[in-house]
Amino acid sequence: MKKHIFLSILLVASLASHAQGFEWVSSYTGPEIDNSDDATNRIIGSCVDSAGNIYILGEFSPQAQLCGERLLPFDIITTPIHRAIVIAKLSPSGDLLWHKAIYNGKESCYAHALRMVGDSSIMAMVRFYLPYSSNSSAIFYRNLYYLDTLLTGNDDYLMPTDSVSGTNYTAFITFDFDGNATERHLVSVGYLDSNGNALTNRTIFGTYYPDKLFVRPFSSESFNIDSEGNIYIIRAVAERVIGSNDLEWRLDDGTISALKIVVDGTHNLYYPIPYRTALWNMQILKFSPHFDSLIDAVYMFDSTLSYNVHPLFKVYSFEMDAQKNLYINMEGRQQYPSGIRIANSNSLHLGESSIRPTWILKYNPQLEATGLVQLSYESPSNNPSSVGILLKYPYIDDNTNSLFVPGVFVWSETMDHLFYNDDTLDFANQTSFWLRLNKDDLSLLSYGKVLPVENGRGGVYPLAAYNNRVFGQVKLMDGMNFGDMIYNASNRGDYDCWLAIWDYSGHEVGIVNHYNVRSLDNVFNSPIIKDSILYLTGSAYEDVTFGDITTQNHGNSQAFIAKYIDPAFALPYVHPSDRQEQFITWNQELSLTLSDSPVALTATSTSGLPINYTCNDSSIAYSDGTMLYLLRNGTTTVTASQQGDYYFLPAEPVTKNLQVNDVGTVALANSSPQIFPNPVSDALYVIPNGEPITAVRLLSSLGRQEQVTLSNNKINLSNLSAGVYFLSIITTSNNYQYKILKK
Repeated sequence: MKKHIFLSILLVASLASHAQGFEWVSSYTGPEIDNSDDATNRIIGSCVDSAGNIYILGEFSPQAQLCGERLLPFDIITTPIHRAIVIAKLSPSGDLLWHKAIYNGKESCYAHALRMVGDSSIMAMVRFYLPYSSNSSAIFYRNLYYLDTLLTGNDDYLMPTDSVSGTNYTAFITFDFDGNATERHLVSVGYLDSNGNALTNRTIFGTYYPDKLFVRPFSSESFNIDSEGNIYIIRAVAERVIGSNDLEWRLDDGTISALKIVVDGTHNLYYPIPYRTALWNMQILKFSPHFDSLIDAVYMFDSTLSYNVHPLFKVYSFEMDAQKNLYINMEGRQQYPSGIRIANSNSLHLGESSIRPTWILKYNPQLEATGLVQLSYESPSNNPSSVGILLKYPYIDDNTNSLFVPGVFVWSETMDHLFYNDDTLDFANQTSFWLRLNKDDLSLLSYGKVLPVENGRGGVYPLAAYNNRVFGQVKLMDGMNFGDMIYNASNRGDYDCWLAIWDYSGHEVGIVNHYNVRSLDNVFNSPIIKDSILYLTGSAYEDVTFGDITTQNHGNSQAFIAKYIDPAFALPYVHPSDRQEQFITWNQELSLTLSDSPVALTATSTSGLPINYTCNDSSIAYSDGTMLYLLRNGTTTVTASQQGDYYFLPAEPVTKNLQVNDVGTVALANSSPQIFPNPVSDALYVIPNGEPITAVRLLSSLGRQEQVTLSNNKINLSNLSAGVYFLSIITTSNNYQYKILKK
């Protein structure tokens, strides 16, 4: 089966003009940042414009290098372990066109997401500290490298701060394709007490601000933009405010009654909290373009959540389809009681928990929860904590109305399946997988999987889907089973990486290996597929090899973006088992005379694909396209065939007998002998005119005579160099001249 799959790929690739493989790899190297588990330099988001330029958003060490160019001037780097934000543009050939950086010398900056805005700009969601304070005794952050400007001192550089106490803000920055920051909004969240008064009593870094609104940045990792420019943000609710004199305000006890969202320090938007809710809830906020107004807001879990339960939820990502439905991927960071209700829904609720429960929630444009994906399982020991199911990073294919969700299934007991509603998924231990769902009702359409070698660990990272292909980067220890093949890791006991390709039905199509120990530690965004081009991103601790290209890691970690080209991607893939049959019809008699030459051949295929013809004895007749040229009298056969393509299987060939008679040769007298093909690659055929041919001569364009002979009406030119030649055909009564182009 696998042999047929790869033959299908080669069939299409042979028709394309570009080679298959990695064209370039760009890496971003530097020391590790801070001391956290995610300390590597990493790309958080990427996108491509219609011209093929690539935009990236990432978190890097301020000492990192991008395409050999340092991200920040050395003279502004005060704390090398703190992360910097970088937004950059690369050309289709991988050249760095521009980059912008944000860096605070006292605290790390954080990148959250990057999105296209229409077809002319990009928007980055980031978080950083402003470099000022109105109280000189406070320990604040007094420098900020913001894009191309170093801000220092105690002035209101980016927004007025007279009315707020915080310096940590979520920023939404819009860039045009030339790197100009055309719009910026700094957004934070404050609170109103039960009487509608702003919560200001707050001790910050040992300094008391009784007259300033206490604000926080958005605790969020993603946002999205619809076709009208409205901005959607998923916000982690952590409303627990400790004021002076041990005062405390909380959502669940009703002392916090509303949100006061501050935009750019001058514009306030309000949202009354509809009911008491637990602290670590999640909230969807929908803003108008430019953050002029708050259009809508909903909490994701209802008010029955108990404060004592204190469940921790995390949003990995969320995507939006063309109809403005939201698909949000979440994880529970600890066990929680079953039956937690989804707010603003029709009785949706979470089922039994596991050690790492994850799920997908669907919201319609009115922010009503209409669908829930949560896998289930049966534990032989009735011990749910022995099982972990991890779903991440949904991917939408609007063309096929599909939602793709990658995941991994891990457990400590002997089990070989899990359940998706009434469907049983045939998975073994440590199975990495993806699910294809109908994005309307979230029913299961198909799934694909990768099995580890032995008990290796790993997973399928974010996916892309295009032209009946599913692309996913796979990281596994020791190796993997893919279809009927085993792919071993380059180092036993450590990780390697592969680009795995399936079709939408889950059939394995092919593997591309890009390997390195501990590669792909951080992958936050899906591969980007554009026609025949695929862009891959990830992080590694050592050099990474992509085909014939090996990145050079000059620091402790590196992020990479790689461009992979396969002309076959531009055509929809069809699995051999799904290709259609075709048949050849040929109603034509081939009892001919030399004077009939040339003859149009009339076979057709039910697929409509062109027919190929071959003549068994080329000294009697020769086919060129659909034309048959008769050379001499005799009997042979002509075969019509059709080799098929992605959609059709090869047709059964049809063979006909050819009888060529010499009747009518006199009618050719006094006309020139015919030659074909011209231009010629190998053999040149001569159709006599009835005059006996006594010799042939061939001169090059420089006048050099070449050694050629005429045998069975054929002149072999395969050994000659490409160029222009002059042929003489000498008969008993004439000397005929021809100009020949040798390919």
